[in-house]
Amino acid sequence: MIRNMVTATNTMGQLQKQLDLISNNIANVNTYGYKENNATFTSLLTQEFQNQRNDAADRNTPLGIRIGVGAKLGQTQYSKQQGAMQDTGRLLDFAFEQTSQYFKVLVQDENGEQEINYTRNGAFNLSPINADEVMLVDGQGNPILDQNDNVILFDGDNTNIGLNDNGTLVISNAGGGVQAVELGIVNVQRPQMMERVSNEYYSIPDNLAELGVDQGEVLVQMEGGLRQDIALRQRALEQSNVDLPRAFTDLINVQRNYQFHSRAISISDQMLGLVNGLR
Repeated sequence: MIRNMVTATNTMGQLQKQLDLISNNIANVNTYGYKENNATFTSLLTQEFQNQRNDAADRNTPLGIRIGVGAKLGQTQYSKQQGAMQDTGRLLDFAFEQTSQYFKVLVQDENGEQEINYTRNGAFNLSPINADEVMLVDGQGNPILDQNDNVILFDGDNTNIGLNDNGTLVISNAGGGVQAVELGIVNVQRPQMMERVSNEYYSIPDNLAELGVDQGEVLVQMEGGLRQDIALRQRALEQSNVDLPRAFTDLINVQRNYQFHSRAISISDQMLGLVNGLR
């Protein structure tokens, strides 16, 4: 009975992690560019007891008793499925129509150091730097980078912003001048090797070398002739790919499983009380 309680407790802890994943997916159903997380379970070690007589007559079950110790969250993966497109009419809204392409954005890590992250959220804005220049930033105020990893600066009196087929921004200013900037875009070849930093940002793990993986195998810089393969749409945003009805169904299933294991602990506790009360 103690073993039953331990097994149920182990599984409940892992079910709580799955519950957190599903809850986070539901909370980000309206986050542009968000990719839902999915969890898969695996069994923990199983112990076998050889405490039965080999010559038992009329045996219907194999020898030995196999007892598991619960289940654990084996792997979490984010779905790269394309989200629905929402037309916004804003000149600074961009949406990828190819599932493996990401913008490059400059963010600060927990230590205050700047690093390059990657995002699918193309809701950009212009942030004034001084009286003459503005900088292209995302919704969090982080600078969007060009293909050479430089922040993107424009003249402050721009009148129109266009987008070429190869991911190049063309900005016209009041004086008739034109600026062309190649947006920093990468093609992620192995998305499951990316590390989720937040609901919008992804990064390259620091231990790729330890895993025997080269960074070029994970993502490819979209430069030169590769920019012809960029599928970017202006005046639109990619919505979250969370399937809300399925997420609620999964949430109910996890809650029922959690209740089942909680009930198993209660019954085991009652049985222990009966045993201890025997005279």
